[in-house]
Amino acid sequence: MLANSVRIAIAIAVAGPLLVLDVTAQAQPGGDAQGGRKDRIASASKNPAAAPGGLYKMDPDHTSVLIRIMHEGTSYSTFRFNSDAGVLDWDPARIEASKVDITVETSSIVTPVAGFADRLSGPRYLNTAKFPQARFVSTGIRRTGPTTGEITGDLTFLGVTRPIKIDAQLVGIGPNARDLPTIGFAGSAKFKRSDFGLTTLLTVFGDETELMIDTEFTREG
Repeated sequence: MLANSVRIAIAIAVAGPLLVLDVTAQAQPGGDAQGGRKDRIASASKNPAAAPGGLYKMDPDHTSVLIRIMHEGTSYSTFRFNSDAGVLDWDPARIEASKVDITVETSSIVTPVAGFADRLSGPRYLNTAKFPQARFVSTGIRRTGPTTGEITGDLTFLGVTRPIKIDAQLVGIGPNARDLPTIGFAGSAKFKRSDFGLTTLLTVFGDETELMIDTEFTREG
């Protein structure tokens, strides 16, 4: 049952953005993917300089924030947060000077196990009544390749702030369906939940927590 639950969670995380994309495309004039619309996948750029500089906002309809954690030493459990927001201050001339700030509403956690999200929101785990948000604020960016980099920053979780490193990859740059400049990234990080005071059931759920982010940032105007 646990394995099925994990597969269902991953399927939801993968299929959700695709369903949103399909609905968005059909809502546009001539929105059928075969209806003569521009091939956005083929035309997307991987050149960081292709995105105009300025302030970009995270698109919640095309963002996925997941955490994955060991369960009883035999499998991984995956959880998703459905409410998130963020801004990206993009400098194409000097990528290292760019900045990102992301906030997640911890009470938006979802899991395929009935009733478990409510337990996770409670005082033994995320304690969302006292700590409703988790926040990452970048402090530096180091390019590691043409489309990859390390984003260092401070993660505030359960009232504790500690530095973490996100391995980031530029997925693509191009105009979205509304012809607004859009930048897409994938990122991952690992940290110990005990470093933030979350020590409940460490012998059942592992200490190492993997954070996975897929997101689009859009510049308005």
